[in-house]
Amino acid sequence: MNNRNKEALRDGFGSLINNAAAIRGAKNGPLWVTIAMFVLSILLPIIPIFVAQTNINGSFFLNTYSYGIEKHLTSIGLDLKDNRNAEFIIGEDHLLSVTENNVPINFDDYGTVQPYAAYTNAVTNQYDFLVYLVDAPTISDKRVINTNIVTMFYELGTTQESSSSDDAYRPSYLILYKDGLYVSLFENSSIEPIANSYVGDFKTTKPSTTFLTDLLTVRDKNEQLVTASILSVAYTDGVLKNFKNVLNVSYETQKVYNLWMSSGVYAAVFLGLGILMGFLMWVLTRGKNNPNNYFSWWLCAKIEARLAFSPALITLVVGFFLASQAPLIYIMTLGVRVMWISMKELRPVQA
Repeated sequence: MNNRNKEALRDGFGSLINNAAAIRGAKNGPLWVTIAMFVLSILLPIIPIFVAQTNINGSFFLNTYSYGIEKHLTSIGLDLKDNRNAEFIIGEDHLLSVTENNVPINFDDYGTVQPYAAYTNAVTNQYDFLVYLVDAPTISDKRVINTNIVTMFYELGTTQESSSSDDAYRPSYLILYKDGLYVSLFENSSIEPIANSYVGDFKTTKPSTTFLTDLLTVRDKNEQLVTASILSVAYTDGVLKNFKNVLNVSYETQKVYNLWMSSGVYAAVFLGLGILMGFLMWVLTRGKNNPNNYFSWWLCAKIEARLAFSPALITLVVGFFLASQAPLIYIMTLGVRVMWISMKELRPVQA
């Protein structure tokens, strides 16, 4: 190994903890090493965030508490099967269709005017859960539908619509679009939401001619069928588990979008932060008494690229334990590193 390569290795690894090595490497080291360190300083802090988001599933809002949705879904599902001979079908085009007695249902017959199915609480005589069938092919159509439904109120103790939010409640609801679904949950006898609304699509859902039947099919740990009953905790919990699987699969498209969108945003932020820190160091060396006032902006940018690598490594390690704080960790550690070099190697000489 020749001396140049030895110096490149020394200054490359030395840049992790030594400011002088970062300056020396930026001045004399290979440009590709500086570029590689800069790229890694942007990518490494994103990894914990990326990994954390891959672990988010569509059923995240039901992880701690189900809000009674297992009973609502079971009751509505069994009623649709037993009394209306209904079936949900996911076609090869990943669009939902509904049949009753093998006759297709027209989504336009329901929409927001008339719920397709409902769970009515026998004690309070109120809707606890509503299911809508809506044909809304565009995002703007879906927004209009969601707004229309969420602004519908019902009089307390009844299933009658109310023109006012006073002494009123909003039931939780599930909207089944042809290409996806939407879930919104509210407190009992209240208009206050209790969970984030959920939206998913059927783009990654496996085509099935027995989608509703599959949702209502529950097996125990021995793969034996559990008897369908609203009074069976094992059965209702199984239906909830099946519904969570539906949510998880339908969330895949949104998950991939969120992963790349957030990664792109953080990459842009960290890139901008690196440029800003390099510019800040260049400004700090402008004084006539500063021995480094000959530093160009380009040299300061290369120094910053080498300085940023160690904060990126720290963020990578700590970020796996505190993923939500990873951006803040990187910003703070990089700020400390730049402040450190500014107070030591880049400070002006006292006249």
